[in-house]
Amino acid sequence: MGIQIINLADRMEYYETVCQWIWKQWASDKPIENVRYAVSHNSQTDRVPMTFVALEGEEAVGTVSFWMNDLSFRQDLSPWLACLYVSEEHRGKGIPRELQNRVIEEAKKLGYNELYLITTHDDYYERSGWDFIERAPKPSGDFTKIYRKDLTI
Repeated sequence: MGIQIINLADRMEYYETVCQWIWKQWASDKPIENVRYAVSHNSQTDRVPMTFVALEGEEAVGTVSFWMNDLSFRQDLSPWLACLYVSEEHRGKGIPRELQNRVIEEAKKLGYNELYLITTHDDYYERSGWDFIERAPKPSGDFTKIYRKDLTI
């Protein structure tokens, strides 16, 4: 059974699962209502922001978002791939690459020539064709890394 990538706006029955993943992974220090509000407004079908869900059969196994900005210090960079997450039991199956490809496809369709992301991971995105740009400070005082993907090649 293959992986299907769908737009969350078309299948809102996966909304709560996506909210739980994002909250646990990146925002558990905030009320989950904040994440629910953001996800509900980041689920467009024809413009940024969008949220996608990876399905194996009818089971949600991962998510990714496509935002105008994911780093308040860098308003000059846009758009962004954000919140890439795959459930632990489904890792190692190439699902992150499929989720990335869906955002890349949508970005190209909307006329963008580049895409950005932030991460604390080492060496993962380089293997997927992303170029490291710089380290950037986070509000917490530590650092994150900014990557860029050229969509014209």
